[in-house]
Amino acid sequence: MRSAVLMFVALAATGVLATPARAEIQTHVKVKAGDTLTVIARRYDCTVAAVQRANALEGTLILAGQRLAVPVCRGKDAARKGVRRVARAERIEIPLVSGQSVGKPWSGKLRNATRLPEGRGYLIRRPLRAFGAAHVVARVRNAIATVRADHAGLHTLAIGDLSQKSGGAISEHHSHQSGRDLDIGFYFKRKPAGYPASFAAATTRNLDRAATWDLLVAFARTADEAGGVQAIFLDYDVQGMLYDWALDRGVDEDYLDRLFQYPDGKGSGGGLVRHEPHHDDHFHVRFKCPPRDKSCT
Repeated sequence: MRSAVLMFVALAATGVLATPARAEIQTHVKVKAGDTLTVIARRYDCTVAAVQRANALEGTLILAGQRLAVPVCRGKDAARKGVRRVARAERIEIPLVSGQSVGKPWSGKLRNATRLPEGRGYLIRRPLRAFGAAHVVARVRNAIATVRADHAGLHTLAIGDLSQKSGGAISEHHSHQSGRDLDIGFYFKRKPAGYPASFAAATTRNLDRAATWDLLVAFARTADEAGGVQAIFLDYDVQGMLYDWALDRGVDEDYLDRLFQYPDGKGSGGGLVRHEPHHDDHFHVRFKCPPRDKSCT
């Protein structure tokens, strides 16, 4: 028995056990010190069982340095309820174009802008402010499509401002100047009056936390990718609604603590999701520069 365990550990360390088993692979990750199978699964909105199947793992033992395949997942709640995914989101390839985003989000401009097109499931509130860098527009479309593929019957989502066509200073915003910022609304149990033409504030009664959580995760999971999310600004109390909901459903607490500033206080350090006043009715998502783009800072 002891020799069998040692052999399993040796194979895991070399990555032999990380061969996908009939699963469509979302990405491959290298296990870092302190990572657990639960942390990795939640990071990519998967169940532990799905990651085990994709890597032919019989237990939860993983080692630092090991490479794991992470499959395309439907999300925890859908998997638990046995909900069949009715449509697979068509993923848009991420174009990492140089030279579009110039300068900083709060002191910059936009060249050869990419327009967010009208699309299924979302309403662009102000089309003249729906321009961004190409990788930003693609990631926005992918995130929305992913959530809609996993949640039947969602109402139309409100898309707020990105940047104007040439970028630069824009009314009502300090940033949104270089095509890397996005304002996007929430999902609700019942569509509020005036939504999605206007944003609506989240409350514990009206927020569809399952769909809004999945929208947040769809953006947050790109944080380790080239041109992925740099920061997400969100009211502290709304952070708490999503944090508590996810924690009650078994999402790893370490992952939540890395994701949210909540519950450590509005002025605390750390967290991809940061408190910002007047952001109780939308996410403000900021993306990183494309790699090796010297015009973008």
